[in-house]
Amino acid sequence: MNQDKALQDILETVHFLQENMVSEKQMDQRFLVMERQMDKKFGAVSEEIQEAKNEVMNHMDGFIVLHQKLDTELAALRSKYDRLESYILQLAKHAQFDLR
Repeated sequence: MNQDKALQDILETVHFLQENMVSEKQMDQRFLVMERQMDKKFGAVSEEIQEAKNEVMNHMDGFIVLHQKLDTELAALRSKYDRLESYILQLAKHAQFDLR
C-alpha cells in the first residue's frame, strides 16, 4: 500500500511537471526578449559613453587650439621684445650709454 501511495505521488508530480513545464520554444522566446531588453539597456549606455567621449574630445580640441594660439602669441611677443631690445641697444650705443 505504501508503494502504491508513493507511486501515485510520483505520477502526480510527473503530470504536474508535464503540464507546467516550459517548452524549448517558449524558453527561446523568453531568452530573445531578455536579449532585446539587454541590448536596449546596454545600447543606451554605449550611446551615453560615446556622447561623453565626443564631449571630452571636443574640449580637448578646444584646449589644443587655445594652446596653439598662445604659442603663436608668445612667438610674436618674443619677436617684438627682441626688436625693441635691439633698438634700445642701438640707441644706447649711439648715445654712448653703457647699459651694463
